[in-house]
Amino acid sequence: MRNVRVAAVQFEHAPSDKSANLGKIRNFVAEAARHKVEIISFPECCITGYWHLRHLTREQLAEVAEPVFDGPSSQALISLARQYGMTIGAGLIEVTNENRFHNAYVVALPDGTRYCHRKIHAFVSPYLTSGSEYTVFDSPQECRIGVLTCYDNNIGENVRITALKGDRRAYGAASDRRVPIQ
Repeated sequence: MRNVRVAAVQFEHAPSDKSANLGKIRNFVAEAARHKVEIISFPECCITGYWHLRHLTREQLAEVAEPVFDGPSSQALISLARQYGMTIGAGLIEVTNENRFHNAYVVALPDGTRYCHRKIHAFVSPYLTSGSEYTVFDSPQECRIGVLTCYDNNIGENVRITALKGDRRAYGAASDRRVPIQ
């Protein structure tokens, strides 16, 4: 294992202004690259905005949502990850082929690989469908990455399961001692 330079970014998003928010993300990624950051994490729904979502009708939510991976925001993250050789994660509202909406978090790796985590406890809008999968994967930075979004971290079992899926040696979630898998 080696040391990895990671950046966590918090910024004030513009509600429903994906272009402005992606512009901020581009600027932060470029600055992080100058500091040799290898993994950068942006907030939940930072691309679409977050707090205003609870006031949107289903039709208004549909206007801000987009498909994950094929949509323009995912494509922008994938392009940035390749350009800067960086793992980049950021959140948005996803619309699926079944016309369901998810609070989604996209992680783009430098080689074009990408992952999507759907928030397990999505409750900011009655039109959001909760996710049901844990997202844990190997990164090119020689570490495993697990994704949980906001309130999902308040449920101890979510954190424990993610930690167990992330540690091939089966460490406990809150301890440095080994715990056998039974």
